[in-house]
Amino acid sequence: MQDNKTAQLQILPFQTDDLIHIRRILESIDWDEHYIHAFEQAATHFAGDENSAVFMARLQDSMIGFVFVEFHSWNRLAQIQGLAVDSAFHRHGAGSALVLQAEGFSRTCGARGVYVDTPTSNERGRRFYEAIGYQVGYVMPRYYEEELDGITYQKFIDKNAA
Repeated sequence: MQDNKTAQLQILPFQTDDLIHIRRILESIDWDEHYIHAFEQAATHFAGDENSAVFMARLQDSMIGFVFVEFHSWNRLAQIQGLAVDSAFHRHGAGSALVLQAEGFSRTCGARGVYVDTPTSNERGRRFYEAIGYQVGYVMPRYYEEELDGITYQKFIDKNAA
């Protein structure tokens, strides 16, 4: 039986009208304007490409999160290009549900796994990915601005999974 938090959670395909929600979600987690603008552009790009998808999380009447996923045919891996959940709705299952949807999309594309990059300083994000079965692939020195190191998490898809 689902609890009240997840019973009303829906994962939906991105619609152009969702750009305002992406902005609000990123503002709720204190992102800088230039990153918000870049993510608005990325949402439109990924939603319009057959090798990628954007999904939105809705809880009751509010859009509370999103994920961008892109399949790379050259290595048969999918990459989570962006994942965010409104800070007021952390720990409601939206992040996990969004990643699960991204993994499902990846599986339908024929991906053999999914990976995601995050700053090494993003302890909350790192704990999240580890909790949902992602493993450290490698560390990338000075991957982000201001010489911030990045870390890649990966999860390979079980061929026998539905």
